[in-house]
Amino acid sequence: MKKRFSFVCIYLCLLTLLVCGAAELLSPDKGERLSESENRMLAAFPALSAGSVADGSFMSGFESYLSDAFPFRDSAADFTDAVMKLLRIPDDGPATGVVEDERLWDQSEEQDAAFQQLIEEERSEQSEEKPETAEAALPDALPGDVHDVTLWLERADGERETLFTYPADAMVSFAEILNRYRAKLPEDGRLYFFSPQVSDIANNIIGREKYVGWGTDLVEVLQPLVDDGVIIVDDLAILNPYLNDAPSALYPTEDYHWHAIAASITADALMSAQGLAPADYDQYRYWLSFRHDNRDYSTEQLAGMNYSRETIEIMSAISPAESYFLNNLTERQQTTFTMSEGGYVGFLGGHKGPWRLVEGGFHTGRNALVVGDCFTIPLIPYLAPYYDQIISTDVRDNFYSVYLAGANIGDYIARYGVDDIYVVWSTNARFYSDTIQSRMSAYLDMNY
Repeated sequence: MKKRFSFVCIYLCLLTLLVCGAAELLSPDKGERLSESENRMLAAFPALSAGSVADGSFMSGFESYLSDAFPFRDSAADFTDAVMKLLRIPDDGPATGVVEDERLWDQSEEQDAAFQQLIEEERSEQSEEKPETAEAALPDALPGDVHDVTLWLERADGERETLFTYPADAMVSFAEILNRYRAKLPEDGRLYFFSPQVSDIANNIIGREKYVGWGTDLVEVLQPLVDDGVIIVDDLAILNPYLNDAPSALYPTEDYHWHAIAASITADALMSAQGLAPADYDQYRYWLSFRHDNRDYSTEQLAGMNYSRETIEIMSAISPAESYFLNNLTERQQTTFTMSEGGYVGFLGGHKGPWRLVEGGFHTGRNALVVGDCFTIPLIPYLAPYYDQIISTDVRDNFYSVYLAGANIGDYIARYGVDDIYVVWSTNARFYSDTIQSRMSAYLDMNY
């Protein structure tokens, strides 16, 4: 009796699976369709041809279709995610996730208030020592034709439409800050500054007919103001050829960040300018956010897949690399380098301050500092193959704590033997604002 009951149960299970499989294959929805829960387009049934079977693209597309067309897929995915959250056991390895010890990150409001007071006092002393304004010093002290910086969109008819202007006096003060940072580096060190644009600006051009490009005279204005070893990079010129001609979308439509491919193209251009052979985008494999298969794909496979522009491609390291949250100059808390889930949390465990440390596996003999906003999060993994260590920080109020930092930026540069610095502030962060400039200046040499 027991054997018969077991046989009936197995038979019913197999019959259910057969019916579900048949229903999936016979489903009328075989084209692309929007998944509101995952905010992406689901894969369509692939075209069957001799060529697609021979190169394997049909089976890859068919697998994606089966995964996306599964009955009650959203409910099953939600159930799976809920179970995984209940069962997930933190690990301290780089491939799993963030390991938190909240005691390391306790904030002290009294300590922060004291440091903020110190910053204000140092600013006051500096203003008393240099009563003349930067604008008054322009004609004699600085070379070049200093004027406001303009960022524009280029229309199809050749005309330009101005989006932003950055004040000339802010360019002068920012140049002085970059020079101070450069002075902390060895003789052969380099400092690179660029300002990536957000998706709202890029999407004026991508897929549109009215605008065909963008540009800025940032390099023209700022480069003459900085010392040798400081390089102002025109990131708009780097990305412009790819805005409508890239293997995948450079920007999403709903989020303001850039995608990994835009960060990769920029990193490749920076390395090429240094005479290094870039490890380009195609060298990596990628996880896709909003998928539940926990698989990484080659760029060749990605090219044959259909997914939304909102989907984040998260690179898988090509060499051993480890990532840490860092405070008090040397205290480390291991986190992920990259992982298959979590959107931007998939890069370096997300955006958390005050300091980060990445250790690469290529043994290049050089170290770097990255100062900037959340656009650095997908950029740093593409810089990792060129440096033994990369430290990074975001000096904005919401991400920096002088109490947890435990030392000034100059001390971090010295402690980690920094050779190169990358300063990266997106349009949203406004590098020309007093908030960023004053904090970059104050935290460089402040006394602890």
